[in-house]
Amino acid sequence: MKFSLKQAAVWIALYVIFAAAPIVVAYLSPVPNARSFWVEFAVGLGFVGLAIMGFQFVLTGRFKNIAASLGLDSMLQFHRQAGQIAFFFILGHVFILMLANPNYLAFLDPHANLPRALALSAVLGALVLILVTTVWRQSFGLSYEWWRVIHGVLALFIVFIGLVHILQVGIYISVWWKQAFWLIMTVGALFFLINTRIINPLRIYRRPYRISQIRKERGEAWTLSLEPVGHHGIRFTPGQFAWLTLDKSPFSLRQHPFSFSSSAENNECVEFMIKALGDFTKTVGATKIGTRAYIEGPYGAFTPDPDPAVGCVFIVGGVGITPIMSMLRTFRDRSESRNLCLIYGTPSLETTLFLDEIRDLERTLNLKFVHVLENPPVGWNGERGLISKDILNRHLSEHYIRDNEYFVCGPEAMMDMVEPYLRCRGIPLKSMLSERFKIV
Repeated sequence: MKFSLKQAAVWIALYVIFAAAPIVVAYLSPVPNARSFWVEFAVGLGFVGLAIMGFQFVLTGRFKNIAASLGLDSMLQFHRQAGQIAFFFILGHVFILMLANPNYLAFLDPHANLPRALALSAVLGALVLILVTTVWRQSFGLSYEWWRVIHGVLALFIVFIGLVHILQVGIYISVWWKQAFWLIMTVGALFFLINTRIINPLRIYRRPYRISQIRKERGEAWTLSLEPVGHHGIRFTPGQFAWLTLDKSPFSLRQHPFSFSSSAENNECVEFMIKALGDFTKTVGATKIGTRAYIEGPYGAFTPDPDPAVGCVFIVGGVGITPIMSMLRTFRDRSESRNLCLIYGTPSLETTLFLDEIRDLERTLNLKFVHVLENPPVGWNGERGLISKDILNRHLSEHYIRDNEYFVCGPEAMMDMVEPYLRCRGIPLKSMLSERFKIV
């Protein structure tokens, strides 16, 4: 995150206004006769749940202006949490209505109305399937690519049937402008989906890349170098990421987000360091030189202040070093002298990514490097174990606490410890930037 409490409050207020808008519209004149509290409460849950579900398409629509202040990483985390809320709101709408008035069971009765019963039952099944495949995707062995397709299709189905259900019931949208409100909301959600799946791929189709080099890194990781074909490449800010497609077409299902690892000053080629962690990343090392590739981006707000007087403290673990290397390489190429501190936790020397280059950067940058090894070799004199509050206290003196930005990236357990620690040390939210990597 890269925003103040005031900015966060504004975003939350806007989201709440959007989610509550259907209720406001429903209770504008003309208003139907009031029913029992629990019936009206259940209807409100349904309206809000469907609005949140529709707004999910906005959060994943990959519009740079929308993601600029929050960062796409934060938005995707919020997308997951909001989806869970929408799930329980919509289920609450169904079960509370039936408990409040058993007559509503007729909506699921095939003898009363077969098409309606089938559609609404399918929506309930789709809701459960979205939640189950999201939370337990890897347990089911479902690939990331097919999960994305299933996820998007089910979400669109839920929103569409929800709109039809509201129009058919019609109690709160008996006038044309209320019906138009729901139609516009649904079309808007569909537009964001079209932007992600069609408009953006068409745009990047004319800006292809080719794999020019593949380097083996430590610890089952690979660096892919990509050079632009027929264009001037991409401009990005160090710390940002992009969606990478290694295929003949940008419409391919095999599209994954990776942080840039190269310097932002190098336009002739861009690099991504990819560690073999998930079902797709395990195959990266077999990529052939000359393979066509497409880059959609850049995205993200996990970026340093452009003012070189602002120092940076990096607290990272494992593959979280990737965006940090982009920053360090950029600072080197710009001959910046800002104060830098890197606290980097890894399992062992053999699996420490970019170790030799980081040691070289210690000599060319104003960089303090603290290497924390979980399994150190015999004779190791540095920090050992996992990154902890004691280690941070030893190396983050008041000199580092003041006037610096803090970048936290790595395993969730580490981040869950570091973020509250920094807040306790008095670091403002606007100076803390976090990014959580997902296994793909």
